[in-house]
Amino acid sequence: MTVLILTSEEDVTADMVVHRLVRQGTPVLRVDPADIPGRVALTARITAGGELVGHITTDRQRLALTDVRSIWLRRPGRPGAGATEQAEWVATETERAFYGALRASGAPWMNHPDAVSLSRYKPWQLHAAHQAGMRVPETVFTTVPDDASQFAVAGPVIVKSVSGRHPEDPPGTLPTCRVEPDADFAGVAASATCLQREVAKVADLRLTVVGAARMFPCFIEPKYGETLDWRWLPADECEWAIREIPAALQASVRRYMAAAGLVYAAVDFAIDATGRFWFLEANQGGQFGFVEIATGAPISQAIADWLTSPVGATPCPG
Repeated sequence: MTVLILTSEEDVTADMVVHRLVRQGTPVLRVDPADIPGRVALTARITAGGELVGHITTDRQRLALTDVRSIWLRRPGRPGAGATEQAEWVATETERAFYGALRASGAPWMNHPDAVSLSRYKPWQLHAAHQAGMRVPETVFTTVPDDASQFAVAGPVIVKSVSGRHPEDPPGTLPTCRVEPDADFAGVAASATCLQREVAKVADLRLTVVGAARMFPCFIEPKYGETLDWRWLPADECEWAIREIPAALQASVRRYMAAAGLVYAAVDFAIDATGRFWFLEANQGGQFGFVEIATGAPISQAIADWLTSPVGATPCPG
């Protein structure tokens, strides 16, 4: 049976996992759904007996829907993206057919589309993390300038994106920024804004979780003083180290993963001077390549192992 990887051609991080799968002899097909229809073809048929049959075809390979071992939903383009006429209609029709067929196949997902969708909602993430037993900074999502102003007056505040990336092509990103208490919050009325109580952190933790058992805790410490957002620093300006984390934190993360229906996530924490971990976010498609390169942690192998033998797959939340 074959592992189906859904991601864009530009996703070089996925290459690390493909290499592992090929080396261990696991058949794999990598497809960008944006190439359907066109470079990739789909046929899915529900038989008179109610069974799903069909295939996904590229210029090099043909994969029967009944032969899908597991599906890695990594960073895919949108099906039908290449349509030049009635583009939105073609995209919607193709997306529903393609993902509908894959859902019906019964193959295990990393991660299921419904879990991916749920995990994109930051207010839900923060609430679920708290319910799972993690420490969460006080946060407000608002379109009311007075509410934003009152929140900022009560203590140090940072602003961050609610959704993560701007939809323009190429997409823009918003780094975490400190907000002064006397700032003009009038612009909040134009769009929902996320303000969060700043954690006086001394380090960060990027915790990569694969399946129910594998965790790779990477501690990130800036070499030259504090930073609000390590993602915007060159890699050589940080110390990267894999270290143990408390068993209680591991248990909380597992509860969160189960509630979210995820089998993979890159979870970010701020660490304060007393050693307390503050949950910031869980990215269901977060990057892991830089952690593996910096520390040697075998994350790509863990993903390849799960895709080959998908154990502990969580049911779709609902």
